[in-house]
Amino acid sequence: MDTVMTRVLEVENECAGAVEKAEQECRQKIEAYKKAIEGRKAREFDLIITAGNEKLAEALDTAKKQAEAEFIALRKDSERLYQDTALTDAIKETILSILLTR
Repeated sequence: MDTVMTRVLEVENECAGAVEKAEQECRQKIEAYKKAIEGRKAREFDLIITAGNEKLAEALDTAKKQAEAEFIALRKDSERLYQDTALTDAIKETILSILLTR
């Protein structure tokens, strides 16, 4: 009977050791998986940030080009107004008539 009890305890100890070893292996696998997921998360986050920065740079470039085009058009209109002597004379006459009617 003692040998049976001794054998049962030995088997129980062996099984406990095997279970503990299996738990440790599972913990290691879980930890490795968590690290892999965290790495993937960081890479995906970087991709999102990069894409956002690229879109922002593109939008700024588009806005800059549009502002430059509008400024050029405004400058051309302004130069045209100063070069149009008939318009300048008409403006002067209108100003003089307003001043004289007061």
